[in-house]
Amino acid sequence: MNSLLDHKHTLLLEHAGLSDAHGSSTDSDIAGGSAGAVGNNAELVMALLHTASRIDRACAAQLAAFELTEGRLSVLLVTARHPGATPAFIADSLGVTRAAVTSLLDGLERQAYIMRRSSASDRRSSSIELTQSGSAALERITPLYGDWLTALSRGIAPTDARATLAALDALHRNLDALDAGGAR
Repeated sequence: MNSLLDHKHTLLLEHAGLSDAHGSSTDSDIAGGSAGAVGNNAELVMALLHTASRIDRACAAQLAAFELTEGRLSVLLVTARHPGATPAFIADSLGVTRAAVTSLLDGLERQAYIMRRSSASDRRSSSIELTQSGSAALERITPLYGDWLTALSRGIAPTDARATLAALDALHRNLDALDAGGAR
C-alpha cells in the first residue's frame, strides 16, 4: 500500500477500479492509457485528503498548547487586522456562518482574548476588539506557527511547489465546475 494513502482511501480507489488490490498502478497506468492517468490523478486526490488530515491534526496539536483551535486563531487574526470588526464581517472574511463566528467569539471571550463592544448606533450589532491577552497570545503564537510551517514545508523544491499549486488550482476549478452542476 502507498504510504501516502490510508487504508480507507486505498479501498475506495480499488472499489472504483482505479488501482489493484495492492494499491499499485493498473496495467493501463503502465501503458500510459487515459484510465491510468485517471487512476493516478484519483490517487493524488486521495493522498491529498490523507495528507490534509494529518496536517490538520498536527496544526490542532500546535494550537492546543495555547488552548486555541484553528477557527479561534483565524478570528483573532481577522480581529487583529481589522480592529472593531463586526461578527458579520469576520464571518464573511473567513467564509463561515455567523452562527459559527458567534460560537468562536464566545470561546475567545471566555478566554479573555477578545471583547465585544455594543454599537452606539445599532444595539443589535457589536464590534470586536482584541484584549491585551489576545494580542499577547498572537505575539507568542505567530513566530512558533511560522516556524512550524517552515519545518513542515522543508525539502520541497520550488518546482515541486509550483507543480503542486498548479494541480491544486486544477482541483479547485474542477470543484467549482462540479458545484455549478458541471459534468461528473
